[in-house]
Amino acid sequence: MMRALAGWQNAAGKIPVTLWLITAVCSAQLASSLSVPVIHRIGSPTATALRLLWGAAFFISLARPRLWRLTRGQLAAAVCLGLITTGMSFFFFAAVGRIPIGMAVSIEFLGPLAVALSGSRRLLDLLWVGLAGLGVWLLTAQAGGRADLVGLVFASGSAVCWGGYILMTRRVGRALPGLQGLALSMAVAGLIGLPIGILPHARMLAPGPVLFMGVISLLSPILTFGLEMASLRRMEPRHFGILMSLEPVMAAVMGFLVLGQRLSLLQLAGMASVTLASFGTVACRPKEVIMESNGET
Repeated sequence: MMRALAGWQNAAGKIPVTLWLITAVCSAQLASSLSVPVIHRIGSPTATALRLLWGAAFFISLARPRLWRLTRGQLAAAVCLGLITTGMSFFFFAAVGRIPIGMAVSIEFLGPLAVALSGSRRLLDLLWVGLAGLGVWLLTAQAGGRADLVGLVFASGSAVCWGGYILMTRRVGRALPGLQGLALSMAVAGLIGLPIGILPHARMLAPGPVLFMGVISLLSPILTFGLEMASLRRMEPRHFGILMSLEPVMAAVMGFLVLGQRLSLLQLAGMASVTLASFGTVACRPKEVIMESNGET
């Protein structure tokens, strides 16, 4: 078994790390796109709770955190990250149940963009702020229906949570070793999701959606997180951030291929503006600032 595992690790080491991260981006957006039909069938709260529970079960079995060895500060940080993860997940799944996934991810990406630009005094960064604002205006210009507006609000809520998620992930990564912080935060998120999305609908929940969300959780968060962590260990944070800027584009591609979602020219232009703002923010910032903002966890 160990020999086979070593063989897989050697083979993976020969694959370009850029391909790892591109695979992670594709995996995350494919999982989100595949989740949309399940969301329409059983509702976004139930689908989100199932995803969180499957992810928690995997990471806890892998990390096996020892609670009795942790301090109150470490536990508090993990719980806080779990609360933010819960909000980010529920808001995002509620958004993609109402608006195209490419639009939802583009708006959600404003959270990391705001974190990257926070505290900056460079005039160049004003360009990226303006470009991101233009992108949001183009994305929302055609949202005329009430459901669209509600979806935009959910996506905005997810953006706020994603910004907080980045900040808390850095803190938890420094406070807890290995995957223990992630495992505990996912456990908290799963426990919160249980009474919200599972218990009220337990009698009507068929095995099919439960198992399907388990398969989807293999793509994200399990595969996605593993590849992102492995990529960060082998590439500079600047390159990592640039490639992560592909998220909105890949979301639109997956939304079209899997769900047949089409965006208007204005919406495509808005998505491109947000993507370019994210790309420019990372690519044009000093290296030491990028290293600090990523936290090297």
